[in-house]
This record gives sequence, C-alpha cells and structure tokens, in this order.
Amino acid sequence: MKTKTNIFFHAPKELTTDAFLVWLIYFLDSDKEYMVYKQTFFDSLILKKEDCGRAIGPVELKRQENNVDVLLTFRFEDNDEQQSVLFEDKTWSMPHSGQLARYKETYPNCYRYFYYKLAYVNSQEEQEVSRERYEIINANMMSSTLEKMVDLHPLIKMYYEYITATFVQEINSYHERIFVKHDYDVLWSADAQKYLCDAIVENMTEQGVPYLEIRNDTSFGRPWTQIDIARKENGYWEGLFWRVDIRSGKFYVRLNQYAEPREEEVAYKMRRLEILRREANKFVATMPALHPGKVENRATKESEVLIFFLEDNDLDSLMESLPKITRQMIDVFNGLE
Repeated sequence: MKTKTNIFFHAPKELTTDAFLVWLIYFLDSDKEYMVYKQTFFDSLILKKEDCGRAIGPVELKRQENNVDVLLTFRFEDNDEQQSVLFEDKTWSMPHSGQLARYKETYPNCYRYFYYKLAYVNSQEEQEVSRERYEIINANMMSSTLEKMVDLHPLIKMYYEYITATFVQEINSYHERIFVKHDYDVLWSADAQKYLCDAIVENMTEQGVPYLEIRNDTSFGRPWTQIDIARKENGYWEGLFWRVDIRSGKFYVRLNQYAEPREEEVAYKMRRLEILRREANKFVATMPALHPGKVENRATKESEVLIFFLEDNDLDSLMESLPKITRQMIDVFNGLE
C-alpha cells in the first residue's frame, strides 16, 4: 500500500468521509453494471435485516442540510416506498451539544439513523449513541463491505486501504499489544487508553462494582482517560476517579481525589486525602502481587491517592484487583465526613 499517493491519508477529516460516502453511493447508482455492488452495499450496511435483498431504486443524497452530515433518500422498487437514512459521521470526535437528539427532531421519520465512526467507539460513547437510538457503523464494518468492491474504482481502493490500515488494524491490535506484549507505548493513543479503560470497566461491571462515566481529554497535547467512580456534593464538591496517563515515560493507572477547595477548605480536603491514602495503602497491602508507586504531592485540586505503573506490575493481577480496590475506595469515600 502506497500511503504517499493515497489521498485519504492526506485528508483525514470528517468532511472527507461525508464526501466519500456521498460519492460512493452515487457511483454505485450510476451504472447498471454496478447494481449488484449497490445491492451488496445496501444489504451489508443500510437495510434492516428483514429488508435485505429488496431491490433499491435511484438514490438522492444531501450533505450538511440542517447540519446533518449525510441524508440518503431511496425507494424500494417492489412498492415504490420512499425511505430516508440519516448519517452522523465521526473520525475521532464524539457526540456533543445534543446533536444526535436534535437531528432526530429535525428528521423524525427516518428508516434508520446511523452513527458512522472510524476511530474506536468506547462503551460510554456506545451507550450514548444507543440511548438516542442510533445504530453504529464502525470502520471494520465499512472495510468488510468495501473489500467486496475494491477493484471497481481507485477511490474505493484508496479509502478501503486508508480505513483498514489507520483504524481497523490499529484497533484490532490493542488487545495483543496491551495484554499480551505489554507494549504500553500504544497508550500514547487516546483510543488505546479508552480500550484499556473499557477493559477495566468490564471487569468492574462483572463484579458488580459501579462507575459513573469514562472521560478523556488532552493535557499539553498528551491524551489522558479516566473512569469516574464517585462524587459528593454537600456544600463541597469532590470526586474520585481512576486515570490512565504517563509520568516520567511510564504509563500508569492512578486513583485521584479531585476538588476545587476555597482557601479555607484546603486543609479539610487534605485531611480527607490522608484518610483516602491510608485506607488505600492498608487495603493494597493485602494484595502482595501489586506494587504501588510513590504518589506525588504537588497539586491542590487533583491529588494522587494511589498509583500503579504498568511496567512495574503484572497486568493480569492489576486488572483482577482494580474492581476490588474500587469497591473499597468508594465505600471509604462515601463514608468521609
């Protein structure tokens, strides 16, 4: 694969995905010799299971109408019934500002609502999308569909190679790189961090340990991802969360206390931090397989309770222990006066 001469490696934006999707569907609709591929595309991605195989008539597409990325209109040939399909396309970003619900209000009677995302869709995002009753099309689904028609046109082949190399193969590598090879450099990727946090949350859920949400952002261009596990607000807001991040070239999973105390509340926050650290250290001391690192004391708002550098710990043991530590620390946190 020649990435230097593949236009999609040089235009990795959501508008490019919108444009390709519109071009592809119009292309497949442009000539009778492509009709079998058009049907394959619709059967694989667009049609409901019970409608697969029904012939599709001419299509119409609109881009950025009422801020909707792509709106596809088609007719079933057997009854001339018109249907509309709405696409919200994402490369790396997530839904924001209630856009999914807003688009459904604007177009309330669509045949299907799709959330087409190239990068990794984590569990938090999947729940949000499902809550709005959108269905996910991921890079793997699109790649598998385009694989059947890569020889039709150079643009199809280029887009297929782009999403397969950049997203499908990358996402499929996360498990082996993290959990088998222990190649933690992959965690420089925000998506890989989300994958690891999803694995932690899955273990927590299986053991009946609650969590609030998974969040991610960047700091000085460096990604971080966190799992919020507890919050309190009674005249004084405070939170507790696990964070995946890096310090001194070593990735870690760290338990943090966070609050924004007024000047007169700083001492109160620090006393609570002392209790959290004492109870965390006491509980972890019963787990000889774990090797906690040294916490730092530099921050006032965000304070380290407990830290595990990944390369200093057996990852399987750490993953098994994190739900137990989480349950214990939620109880301690909720019991603070």
